[in-house]
Amino acid sequence: MRLIPGFSHKAITQPCTLTVGVFDGMHVGHETFLRRMADDAHSRGQLAVVVTFDPHPDVLVHPDSYRGLVLTPTERYQRIVACGIDVILTIAFDTEIRAMSAAEFMQALCDTMPVRCVWVGWDFALGRGRDGTSERLRSLGEHLGYTTVEVSQIGDATPPSASFVRDALQRGEVDVVRNALGRSHSYSGVVVHGDKRGRTIGFPTANISIDSRLVLPKYGVYAARVIIAENTYDSVTNIGIRPTFGGSEPRIEAHLLDADVDVYDQIATIFLEGFLRGEQRFTSIDDLKTQIAHDAQAARALLQSRKNLQTIQSQV
Repeated sequence: MRLIPGFSHKAITQPCTLTVGVFDGMHVGHETFLRRMADDAHSRGQLAVVVTFDPHPDVLVHPDSYRGLVLTPTERYQRIVACGIDVILTIAFDTEIRAMSAAEFMQALCDTMPVRCVWVGWDFALGRGRDGTSERLRSLGEHLGYTTVEVSQIGDATPPSASFVRDALQRGEVDVVRNALGRSHSYSGVVVHGDKRGRTIGFPTANISIDSRLVLPKYGVYAARVIIAENTYDSVTNIGIRPTFGGSEPRIEAHLLDADVDVYDQIATIFLEGFLRGEQRFTSIDDLKTQIAHDAQAARALLQSRKNLQTIQSQV
């Protein structure tokens, strides 16, 4: 992966096909769009380039309603490259970038690389006042030397979007998210030491520290898969503030089912497979222990049913 930070005069000399977008979440629509663009660019001997932003523009444009990222920047870049993209140009979205017109932005891109083609989605717009519609970019291209390809809506009448994914996550609808992303939603981070309460009540947990910029799902208990050091574990996982213990900061705590291993300081990736129940406050530790035992049983059943389904699908 070639990662270029910001506009840089003639940073790329090979002719390019590019697109511009945040691509947060990298849902199935994003992947289909980028694979088509990369294939087209390569068929004409050009580099496939994605121009994206970090931080997310909504941090500045819509600070009151912004809820967080679906993917970390590194995860996003990895998924973009997996679609066949050769170069990622990252723009630090600030007040200067926000004030640029579409003409100024496209001129800056053409000064950075020889742009030959620009791909845009059916609802695309960029620049100050969102004046950079596909029609405007096509007009600018007549002077800057590139053509514009507008891709029609990908998917059904309600195509996936990052906002759609965030909404579904915060409702705990992990099956809806899985369909939109084409994969189970996941979080990665280091397993850190917690308050060790779980071990004292017979349910030790791996406390996973994740990037604070990420949007969290609905607080509650999930059936999940956890991958640590290439080993996969079934788990019942709590995401929330632990109201029974007076918590205030959200945590991800995964109890690995039928496993007793030391995973501290290792990288863990947790895949949400099913929402079991909302977070609740218990009046006694015994009530909490009883509920966790029920949750563990429900998680085993749900995860086994998913494995059975995957086995059947692989045989079809």
